[in-house]
Amino acid sequence: MFETIALLLILALATFDLWVGVANDAVNFLNSAFGSRVARRRVIMIISTVGILFGALTSSGLMEVARRGVFDPSHFVDPQGAIILTSILALYLGVMAADVLLLDLFNTFGLPTSTTVSIVSELVGASIAVALWTNGGGIDGALEVINSGPVLGIYTAIVLSVVTAFVSAAVVMFVVRVLYGHDLKSSFPRWGWLWTGVSFAAMTYFVLFKGLLGAAILDDGTISMLRDRIVLILGSVFVVAGGLAMAFRQQPSRVIGAIVLTGTGALSIAFAGNDLVNFIGPSVAAFQAVLVEGVDLSGRVGTPPWALLLAGAVMVTALTRSRKARRVTDTEIRLAAQGHTKQRFRTSGLGAALVALGHAGLGAARRLTPGGIRSRIEGRTAPPSLDPAAPPYDLLRASVNLTVAALLISIGTANGLPLSTTYITFMAAMGASLGDRTWRAADAEQRVTGILVVLGGWLITGLIAAAGAFVMASLIVLTGTAGLPIVAVLVAVGVWRLGRIRQPEPEHG
Repeated sequence: MFETIALLLILALATFDLWVGVANDAVNFLNSAFGSRVARRRVIMIISTVGILFGALTSSGLMEVARRGVFDPSHFVDPQGAIILTSILALYLGVMAADVLLLDLFNTFGLPTSTTVSIVSELVGASIAVALWTNGGGIDGALEVINSGPVLGIYTAIVLSVVTAFVSAAVVMFVVRVLYGHDLKSSFPRWGWLWTGVSFAAMTYFVLFKGLLGAAILDDGTISMLRDRIVLILGSVFVVAGGLAMAFRQQPSRVIGAIVLTGTGALSIAFAGNDLVNFIGPSVAAFQAVLVEGVDLSGRVGTPPWALLLAGAVMVTALTRSRKARRVTDTEIRLAAQGHTKQRFRTSGLGAALVALGHAGLGAARRLTPGGIRSRIEGRTAPPSLDPAAPPYDLLRASVNLTVAALLISIGTANGLPLSTTYITFMAAMGASLGDRTWRAADAEQRVTGILVVLGGWLITGLIAAAGAFVMASLIVLTGTAGLPIVAVLVAVGVWRLGRIRQPEPEHG
């Protein structure tokens, strides 16, 4: 009875987790396209839909975060080596229940957070809870279930990626703007081939290393061949893309628009091909623990293709129907928009101090720059007068957002580093907005405060996720079958209460 009810509840939670998960992670691949208004919403959604479904079908089906070895599965087997089903089901059910509530909470307030951090933290909290109440070794024994090295490595890599993404995007955006200025019709015919070639090469590298090289459709021989010829492949893409840019040099908006749409599709593929499995991974692991004898609990169990395709279909539906997804995208677009934009966040003391520090550093850099060079840079990068109807981003900055994010994610993936795509794409957009000189005195402090709020939300994500999963898993372990309806009611009430919280309607996305 316990196993049947638990599996049905896990299935329901997994479906809703996909819904709230894609609502939060939509910022990863939609914001640059929406912010630049590169195409009609319908076109952007079609490209994202195709990318998600293709990514789902080509996914390796491995739960990436669990594959990092968050917990030691040997603590959840009996002396004969058989899985203790009540323990493992309580663990994964605690993870799913906490994840639904956490992501829906952030979505309600329009704040993007990391689904990687949430899943890792929930696995930590739930596994400690199950070990604490079943192994009888006290808190010290329960903590031994956690592989602290891999967990610490995940958190450290994510923190470093936040800083790297912000600084890299700011520098790249500033250099690109100096090279091209704001009048692309005059600069693009001469230099358009360079950025076009770099962008498409970066997107290709991203799709290969974050998408196809982990896909189940490629055998080891094909993967080895692609790795061995990566320089030749990227060089060829650079040449072809640069040649096309030269051929269409009088139409810069079309060429850069193609970069933005390609980047949107590439991020959609990688998101579905990798992050999707993190949402349904715990539920798949729970089902296979019950149905497959001797299954590996470390996350190396593949997800059936039909489950991936079904999950992709749920995500596509959420992407097109969820109002909270629009609220999350609206937050990032406002914070990175060019010109004076009405912000959702008030000025804070820390935000004001950071803006003052930034002004002081910028003033020192200007004084150290020779006058002639300074005036040329000023002429190329000075923000133009904007039409109130102009899009929040111009196409060039949207292409920088996507290119920098794709390159950083693919480099990290190629080197086996656990990364948060949400952190990188958000901070790349923030860094590019700073490098493009879009922060004005009238709203700079509010923008910085908004970024700090999002970063603060990320910091507490781990704590809330671990605590929530600990409570949910403890409730199930201590009450058995009776605890299952209690968990279901808690999640349902929590989602209902969050749905009644009224927030301003989004302007963008």
